Amino acid sequence: MNYLKTGVEKLKEVKTYWVSPREGNYMPFREIFAYSVGGFGAYSIFTMAQALLLSTTNVIIGNTIGIQPMHMYVMYLISVITNIPLTMVRANMVDNVKYKEGKYRPYLLRMGVPTVAVSMLFVFTPYTRVPYIARCVLIFIYNFGLQFFYNFFYDAYENLIHVLSPNSQERTNVTAIKSMIYSLSPTVTNFITPLIANKVAGGNMYDLRVYRWLYPFIAVVGVALIVLVYSRTEEKIVIARTHKMKVKFTDALREVAKNKYFWIISLAGWLGFLETCTYVILQWLYNYAHLCTAEQYAFITLIRGTAYSWGMILAPFAIKRWGKKKVLIVTNLFNIAFLALVYPLMGSIWTVLLCMYMNSVADSFILVLNPAIQADIRDFQQYKSGERIDGMFGAVAMIGSFVTMATSSVLPAVYEKYGIFKGNGYENMYDVLYDTDVLYKLVGVLVILSAVGAALNVIPYFFYDLTETKQKAIIRILKIRAMFEDYGNGVLKDEDMIETMELIRSSKDKAENPHIADIKALKASGADKAELKRAKNDNEEYEMSLAVVDELKRFGTPEGKARLEWAKKISAGGIEGIVSLTQEDLEKAKAMPAATHSERAARKQAVADAKLGLRSKKACMKYYPEGIKAFDVDALHAMEKEENELDEKKAQMLREKAGKDEIAAVAARQKEILARIKEQTQEYQRFIESTMVYSEAKKYITQAENYARFGELDSLYSETLAIEE
Repeated sequence: MNYLKTGVEKLKEVKTYWVSPREGNYMPFREIFAYSVGGFGAYSIFTMAQALLLSTTNVIIGNTIGIQPMHMYVMYLISVITNIPLTMVRANMVDNVKYKEGKYRPYLLRMGVPTVAVSMLFVFTPYTRVPYIARCVLIFIYNFGLQFFYNFFYDAYENLIHVLSPNSQERTNVTAIKSMIYSLSPTVTNFITPLIANKVAGGNMYDLRVYRWLYPFIAVVGVALIVLVYSRTEEKIVIARTHKMKVKFTDALREVAKNKYFWIISLAGWLGFLETCTYVILQWLYNYAHLCTAEQYAFITLIRGTAYSWGMILAPFAIKRWGKKKVLIVTNLFNIAFLALVYPLMGSIWTVLLCMYMNSVADSFILVLNPAIQADIRDFQQYKSGERIDGMFGAVAMIGSFVTMATSSVLPAVYEKYGIFKGNGYENMYDVLYDTDVLYKLVGVLVILSAVGAALNVIPYFFYDLTETKQKAIIRILKIRAMFEDYGNGVLKDEDMIETMELIRSSKDKAENPHIADIKALKASGADKAELKRAKNDNEEYEMSLAVVDELKRFGTPEGKARLEWAKKISAGGIEGIVSLTQEDLEKAKAMPAATHSERAARKQAVADAKLGLRSKKACMKYYPEGIKAFDVDALHAMEKEENELDEKKAQMLREKAGKDEIAAVAARQKEILARIKEQTQEYQRFIESTMVYSEAKKYITQAENYARFGELDSLYSETLAIEE
């Protein structure tokens, strides 16, 4: 009865918060439903595209189409290199191209549909009628398309959760729900694939006919569900309403390079490259060792697929209780243990399944942990740099591509050592695995490599210290910064002011009247769970309150005052004064005292500001050798407005079937305006780069002036409350 009552209460809760979120949250259940169910469609497309991407272990390209391992490796290296400029383009589009739908939603359909189209071309190409070299060229062309469209589409869906809510625990909970639903997609696909193979290809799962039957169905379902995500979600970023961002790749690189959490997570991925070596073991034991029938293998894939549900169910509770860092470390230690157990038990596919199942359970936690951590890291980046850099993370992460290029040669070399190479005496180079001696030796090596990879993967996580409390404090600080910026620009809404001022007043009260509980003493005294929970919450609130109070005082600290003095000096010199900045400014900054934490922080900031000044001067000398002049932004905006109006006018004329000459005249004018916009946009970019130090100084002065108006805001808040009462 209790379960029935709980279920009824949950249904009532869903109904109550279907359209509007509950207090403290940002996503109504309708939005959670759309994002999560849409994940089934997204991952259906992901599964399809991932199976076709060039890699050193791609069985479709290697086994089915017959591309030699080392040729695949060379093609893979080329594809990684060509993907670098594509990554930069994607990053720039996400962060700098403005769509009313937001940062990521616009690309769900714009990139999802082309991903499906390229995948269809890939599997329906008649490779047996094409010479070997032509096959390599076609695969490379298809891969080039997938590298852009699929990667963009993948980032758009996966990163969308970062901007759907600034609440870390809510993001974690929604990610878990999404993961449980989307995990059904690869599970269903892996279950159906061997059955289709048994019917159309005599059980050969690497026959292209299998994918020609499977992929059209995936495409239809995938696109339909992506439309649901696009139409029923809304991005929410804690940032001032009038804030405009324009970030160069090199500037983003510098900013992200300072983010230690980005490097910790990236390093873990780079070190753990060997961990995935065992992904093919169950398939090989079925396909080459014949340790089970097709029906049994379909059952095995179905069972193993369910393992991922455990992490999705348990991760939010584990994270809430122990925090992301502890969960990361513990689950990775279990990974090592279960991978190592495969070695002595690989004589039976069922014992291997048991080990791989438990490994998948431990591994499944990362499906919830990774998006949650990535979102927290971006919040931290916005807090440190003042800019919401999302797409640029992917661009900077391409540094890992060079690491991957080096590490990806390991597996092909191992494969070749154990007989998988062209000219090994078999019609298909992988047929050597039908020799069980070769198969089991290679499987044993892969198991050892995977365990080593898992051990390397866990090491960086010990240095991760972005706690849940720190993340909550960061979001509060971002809200405060947004409030001051909007107030200074005259666009602050009453509801935003009331929410943030209540937060500030509450934080001041807690900071001035601390109530810090000794958790260990409470546990020793036998305090109940409710009392312990209250004590932990009080301690957390106090810690966050201190962060809020420090934020309000940041312009009054010695380092804040020193930077304000620098900003006023730069501002007084105007944009013309940028060329007068010298290397001596940098040397003076480096010579500043650094005995205390405060002094080190001030010196670090002064050095960064001096370097920014020298970069701006260099750009000035390059683009404006005869002297810099102010850029007319209003003129550029006027041209953009005219271009939009012309676009609408042309569309209307087409609907009304106007004369061809009239339409052509409008189109010609639009083309002319677009050319001027392109030219002026490039000029604007040069101007921004050349005046970056001046802009940064002016921004800092404005922030200080806005914070100095706290008394005005406090009075306005009191007046607003009095009126509402």
